[in-house]
Amino acid sequence: MNNFLSVLGGKSNNLLVHSLGEKKVIWFPEINKYLLADSLVAEIVTALMDGKDDHSIQLACCDRVETNEEQVSALIGEVRKTLFSLSDSAQNGANMAPATLSGFLDDKEVVRRYYRINDVVFFVEYETSRASEILHPKFSLFEIERVDEFDHSLKVFHQNHTFSLQADGREIGSWGEADDHFLGGKFSMEILQQLYGKEEHEWMGVFHASGISDGEKCMMFLGDSGSGKSTLSALLMAGGLDVLSDDFLPVESKRKNVYRFPAAISLKKGAVQALRSMFPELDHSAEYTNKEANKTFRFLSQTNTEPGCVPCIALVFVTYEPNAGVQLSRMPKEVAFQQLIPDSWISPSATNVKGFLQWFDDLPCWKLRYSDNDAMVKTVKKMLNERG
Repeated sequence: MNNFLSVLGGKSNNLLVHSLGEKKVIWFPEINKYLLADSLVAEIVTALMDGKDDHSIQLACCDRVETNEEQVSALIGEVRKTLFSLSDSAQNGANMAPATLSGFLDDKEVVRRYYRINDVVFFVEYETSRASEILHPKFSLFEIERVDEFDHSLKVFHQNHTFSLQADGREIGSWGEADDHFLGGKFSMEILQQLYGKEEHEWMGVFHASGISDGEKCMMFLGDSGSGKSTLSALLMAGGLDVLSDDFLPVESKRKNVYRFPAAISLKKGAVQALRSMFPELDHSAEYTNKEANKTFRFLSQTNTEPGCVPCIALVFVTYEPNAGVQLSRMPKEVAFQQLIPDSWISPSATNVKGFLQWFDDLPCWKLRYSDNDAMVKTVKKMLNERG
């Protein structure tokens, strides 16, 4: 055993380790010195004190956090230097402030998940539980047990109130916590590209909309949060129609077809109560809480998740209004355009922008107010049939 470790007490069970916020305070009773450290550093300290070799420490660290042996080796070296300084100060009788050692390998509550979506396996590492809470629920129905081989990897970093996304080793972007919806959009975009083998420029746009199809064509339903769009999607699915997506609807640039994006339909508590009789599985589905919005959600799987695409025949802006029955009216194009753009991603390619404007100009726009669920389903089916 190294002499400086003997001075510090020899074994980790001689130490006192106390949690202080997100840090650990380690007290060395033999020399009455303190070390303030990240929990990962604290584990390295105890491993060194117990005489463990560097290789076993490296393996343990690499299993806990996303890093490599070279980085861990450097961190172990820093820990050794700090411990030597502590023992040296004790032998010299020097007084010193509590030593601090914050490893560049921050110990995070990493959440690792695997998803199989249409035979494509994604390995996703969420650096914190908060990151997992934001992104995982929409894909929880595709989660599988750990596998040794996967097709693509996504990493969601979360530190200093900022989220960052990496896909297959590529840096995608960073966003503040208040803009976590941008993180969600980019995360879904990476999955979309891999599911269909299309790069970002091959998509004309992605719309915050529900896509409802009869198998040959579809209509896009748009609306603000709380407008009843997700409930409408579930009702139409119960009525025998196909939900292509609940709120992330991609349109490719070449033929302008709408593609399926297989993610769960998110339903607020009130909608769950109304839909329980149609979807008994909601009684057993997990409930997720958005702490910031103080809302709870359950997630309903699409009936069909197989890849596919159909042309769009209309844009429908929907609102749930008590006592409205069903009211359908044409919507002026300029009003529809103003409502469509803010919640949409349109490819910045000039070719795609021109294609989008022509596509939008060719589509009729409708405004649908509803409170009568059965009448609404009949109206939507009639609209699809009339354009058949």
